[in-house]
Amino acid sequence: MKKLLSALLFGLTLTSIFFASCNKDNFDYAAWEREQLEKQRIQDSINKKRVEEQFPIIKKYVADNQLQNVLYIDSLGLAYQLLATGEESSYTYSFNSNGGIIAPDATVKYIGKLVPSGTIFQQTEEGKTATLNLSSVITAWQIAFLPKSISYNGKDIPTGGITPTGLKKGSKIRIITPSPWAYGDTGKQGSSASDVSIPAKSPLDFTIEVVDIKNK
Repeated sequence: MKKLLSALLFGLTLTSIFFASCNKDNFDYAAWEREQLEKQRIQDSINKKRVEEQFPIIKKYVADNQLQNVLYIDSLGLAYQLLATGEESSYTYSFNSNGGIIAPDATVKYIGKLVPSGTIFQQTEEGKTATLNLSSVITAWQIAFLPKSISYNGKDIPTGGITPTGLKKGSKIRIITPSPWAYGDTGKQGSSASDVSIPAKSPLDFTIEVVDIKNK
């Protein structure tokens, strides 16, 4: 089962780890669960602090760059502009038979910048695209791509997304995220000589254009 938004949907993470761990003899699930919940409590506290620290930086960045029609998600500490809605009928987000969100492959053009400097740390090359599976990207991208809810067995199930229908073919979004939904307190080293390293605790600014989206 492919699981998205693991940082937000902790129960899914618990389940996946449990199935990997319960093969051990004399596994104490109750003790393990208490340990995992305590770790998550600590991480949630750190995330909350980072959001409180970085949300004002993001708001100032928006103002300094005179960005228009920006929407804010206070609970997540992020800002976004939906620049193009895309083709409504090009893709439908859904669940698989096990109740997990099916993670599509998205072919995109994108640019990533550091906040507040605006330094480009990574982007697709001119005239080229990148294809990524939604299960393997950072939480901020998952939040950007997923719709607010997906219909399942006649019910609308919240997913953590920020737009009503999610990103489709032809969609374009700019999302400015605090570090908990990006690379957290560790940051990320540049993957090539042309990439700039992402500092720890860094808010990021992504512009994502969806060229195509489909299931494998």
